Amino acid sequence: MTQPLPNSRQQQLHDWLKAVFTEQTFDLQSLPGDASARQYHRLQLTTEPQSQAARYIVMDSADEQDAMRQFINVAKLMAPVINVPTLIAQDVAKGFLVLQDFGTVEFAHLLVKATPEQVDRHYQLAMQTLVALQTLSVEQAKSEHQLPDYDSALLDREMDLFSEWFMPYIGVAVDPKLWRALKAVLIQEILQQPAVVVHRDYHSRNLMQDQADHSRLGVIDFQDAVIGAYTYDLVSLLRDAYVEWSEPQISAWTRDFWQLQKQAGVSTATDIAQFENDMNVMGVQRHLKVLGIFVRLSQRDGKDRYLVDIPKVMRDFMVELEWLEAHGSLQMQQAVAPFNDYLREHILPAYQRQFVQQYI
Repeated sequence: MTQPLPNSRQQQLHDWLKAVFTEQTFDLQSLPGDASARQYHRLQLTTEPQSQAARYIVMDSADEQDAMRQFINVAKLMAPVINVPTLIAQDVAKGFLVLQDFGTVEFAHLLVKATPEQVDRHYQLAMQTLVALQTLSVEQAKSEHQLPDYDSALLDREMDLFSEWFMPYIGVAVDPKLWRALKAVLIQEILQQPAVVVHRDYHSRNLMQDQADHSRLGVIDFQDAVIGAYTYDLVSLLRDAYVEWSEPQISAWTRDFWQLQKQAGVSTATDIAQFENDMNVMGVQRHLKVLGIFVRLSQRDGKDRYLVDIPKVMRDFMVELEWLEAHGSLQMQQAVAPFNDYLREHILPAYQRQFVQQYI
């Protein structure tokens, strides 16, 4: 076993897996951690020849049993419409779960050295998968699976990650009046968008090429799903913190997605201009959150690798703010314009001083 768990936890997991896979031998390899406190392992049965050996993913969620329960709950909700991992075995009390293994090829890997035509096919499949997710009944997701609303309190709390973590990291304070006005108008417009089941982290590292069926994308890391705005997951996909595309390409995919929504009968904007507006409104909220989270992962959790992705997030954030200042509703423009002035005069210089040497 590589990268072993603490001895007592390692033994507990090993004993449980022996009870699950009775009379079989297996190899357990620890996988690199993600942004959560959960640990993942790849289990391979060694009873059969290696070419035929079954492989599974083992989730160890010792301190996050509630997250594991929600993972199981959301998997049952999403399984009828998208390709989520099949649950093989579970012990929620212990914090152990065995899942189908989609393999090692992430969506991000598919994009490396791909031709423009191949890239487009990959994104069309990702968008088709997302539209399928949005066909789920909101009422069923609430009544049978207790998915919470992406409400004003949660939207506000997420944006405050920017003021509480990102701003202190670059050494400046946000103007309280401008900050309150920006958050208020963003929340107001986001809550007016059509509501769907939101994955909440739908991007290139949480989509997998299914090793058993390359025509389907496997979707993972969905336990934080909520009922929220119909643009949130598309922002996560097209303005991914880890993959960058030109603005014309993003606009083309945005239009494609809007057409896919209409074809699937999903509630959407009556015209592409409104949909693009809603995308940028949602994008500002998400990128405020992500800027704060990436700094928190470094400062609190020691995961400094996320700092290298901040410049990409900042560029997206500024594109969205500038679009809203020029094309948003009158109320949006009245809040965004003075915030943008403050951003250019105070926040950007401090940000550049902090990041220019290493990351920009």
